[in-house]
Amino acid sequence: MTIKLEHLDENQLSSRGYIQFAQVGRPHGLKGAFFLKTEDRRSKWDGYKKLLIETPQGYHEKKVLKAYLSGNALALILEGFESRNEIESLYNKKIYVHKNEISVGKDEYIVGNLKGFQVIAENKGTIGEIIGVSSFGAQDNLEIKINGTDRTALFPFVDSFIKKIDEENRLIEIVYTPEFFEDDEQ
Repeated sequence: MTIKLEHLDENQLSSRGYIQFAQVGRPHGLKGAFFLKTEDRRSKWDGYKKLLIETPQGYHEKKVLKAYLSGNALALILEGFESRNEIESLYNKKIYVHKNEISVGKDEYIVGNLKGFQVIAENKGTIGEIIGVSSFGAQDNLEIKINGTDRTALFPFVDSFIKKIDEENRLIEIVYTPEFFEDDEQ
């Protein structure tokens, strides 16, 4: 059975366990395949069996029929899309996966689940809240909304800067590094 969700926003999808991880890229061939657009330009399929795809009529859950590499780009064929024209109308539409489809190893985290975590540092207390995770190629960065301001800071999400991640209490303890909070002490 296919799930159809209409008129939901990103927060409602998130509360139902869906995490955006990609967008529909350009069509590939004539029979409904398309390239997957991801921030990390992935070329390996994670084995997801079903995806939720944004369409003009709402969100539809579709089975993944095939995932394959074409050149250096990952291409997908989803149930129900049979022509290039159908895919062209979906260009740049969002693609979500349900968190139950994602397998996470030890010391791995679903970055979408880190939103809303409080960021704390020894001798500094609560610094702010994670509002996103960005990747510019070299590493992932936590986007932190600084408490009491309208400023944000990017902080490296790498082992040497992260002391502890407490998923139960939604806290991340960091090694405070002033240069990442440049205006913090002024």
